[in-house]
Amino acid sequence: MKLKYFLTGLAAGLLLYAQTDCLNASAAVPPDAPKDVKHILGFYYGNGENILIRENEGRLELLYRFSRSDKAFGGANIYPLAKEHFDSYLMTEAGPMSGTEANVRFERDQDGYGIACRVGGHIYSRYFFGQGTGERPKEFRFPAHTDEEWQQLRAEAAAAVMPEALAAGQQAALVDAATIKGLKVESRYGTADNCFGAPLYTTDKLWLGREAAAALSKVQQHLAAYGYGLALWDAYRPWAVSKLAHLALPADQKQMLEDPDTKGSVHNTGNAVDVGLYKLDTGETVEMISGFDEPSVRQFASYAGGTSRQRYLRALLRDSMELYGFQGIEMEWWHFDYQPSTAWAHLNVPVQ
Repeated sequence: MKLKYFLTGLAAGLLLYAQTDCLNASAAVPPDAPKDVKHILGFYYGNGENILIRENEGRLELLYRFSRSDKAFGGANIYPLAKEHFDSYLMTEAGPMSGTEANVRFERDQDGYGIACRVGGHIYSRYFFGQGTGERPKEFRFPAHTDEEWQQLRAEAAAAVMPEALAAGQQAALVDAATIKGLKVESRYGTADNCFGAPLYTTDKLWLGREAAAALSKVQQHLAAYGYGLALWDAYRPWAVSKLAHLALPADQKQMLEDPDTKGSVHNTGNAVDVGLYKLDTGETVEMISGFDEPSVRQFASYAGGTSRQRYLRALLRDSMELYGFQGIEMEWWHFDYQPSTAWAHLNVPVQ
């Protein structure tokens, strides 16, 4: 089943659920794939080509990307793999003009992780993106700054003046995210557990606009019927913190964040959030299709890889958020803007 039809069907199902109480929401969640299967899923490269191995409804599929511009593999050719025996599969390509078969075999390392995929006579090497199912631990971090360098960067950011033009628009009234019942606040930039390897805030509390908070509370209640809650990773970001983050980026990677001196970040308005899911019964954060702030093809909202369960949970999160006034973006499945058509003012109110 192609991803666009899967997402369309799921969106319709979520809207129907919002209007009736007769559905058993948890029954729709696909079962998790076996560990040995998950350890071979992912991105393989070789011969100037890229392929993805994913799990879909209990079987493996090979996705062949014929265009490098298709970063998320959304338009890739999909080939089901028929299992012959452990790590050995048969790929069949059938059509009116041709019909071919090829053996597909996976090679693993001593820990059981797939490291190569042989398709016929071609070998594709595995590339590990980062933490997650089937991925070796590989946290993304920018080059570390010394304590002295951080001190200088913080001083420069604190002394900087937000452009006057960014202050125009409707100002959000900020509220403590901890007041939202059931929300799990896990500030990533309030600790050193982030891509910078250092805290950007002076507190691990998070704030957001009052209207956005009210909408997020509705999303939280909606997800509860599925057995999930929202984990909030970031929300309001003072302009000075955006300036600090931009200064801390390596010179050749400044494009990874919006320029605070020209455009600023939607997070500065208090109406953008970075969120994931957690299980209500255990409080455990759900492993999603990629890690937070992971710069890889897995970060895209339309990334076609992973497992059926991961794609379902990503779609459940996105459709639930969009049901209550948030809008997702393609670049980061975890990022959502509240009422993006509203001209919100950027703020530089310190959080402490």
